[in-house]
Amino acid sequence: MAVLAGMVSFSGCAWVGGDVDAAGMTREEAERLPLERQFDLLGERYQAMQELMTHAQRMVSPNIWTWTSHGFYPGSGDAQRWSMRGATPKNSYYLSMSRTIKLPGASGAVEDAELMVEYFEAQGWSTTLRQVDARRYRVDAMTDEGFWFEYQVRPHGQYSLGLHSKVFWCDRDALSSAVIDRIPEERFDIEESPPGEYIPFPKWSDPVVPKTGSSE
Repeated sequence: MAVLAGMVSFSGCAWVGGDVDAAGMTREEAERLPLERQFDLLGERYQAMQELMTHAQRMVSPNIWTWTSHGFYPGSGDAQRWSMRGATPKNSYYLSMSRTIKLPGASGAVEDAELMVEYFEAQGWSTTLRQVDARRYRVDAMTDEGFWFEYQVRPHGQYSLGLHSKVFWCDRDALSSAVIDRIPEERFDIEESPPGEYIPFPKWSDPVVPKTGSSE
């Protein structure tokens, strides 16, 4: 695969789409869903993303990775590439999780990025390898489920893997509280793990313990 120069980020840029979200629902349809159903849908997306992340991590290393984003917190859906018309921080969300690892002897060689390209392409996903600058290569891939991977290799050997969802309609304040308040406080202290170990998504029946200032 040829290495492309330059980079256009998939996130952090406004790209106004249509009226339906990544699940094919209008805002009105999503708002009619009971909060429990919105909660369960977020959990299904979180679980699917964790499984994708686990397999990709293991292609790089089975050792301990540092968490830079847990993934269960619904981030603001406005100003994202896949935002819908009228999306705001109150009525939409997306999910994002990321991990980093320091690989002994790694130097940011393009061959390290190409190994991930081979893995992504073997899954049948649309994949791009770019040289972001003189010191960084980045691989982007879109999964069949509509999740977006980004993998970056750097000369100091600190490599990072991120996975992001598209945008969904919701009552974000209520949904955020429903998720965060069901996760035991001590689990927020977890900062690293081998691939496949992550905070399990809570059940709707779990005890609700309100927290203040909760965020990723």
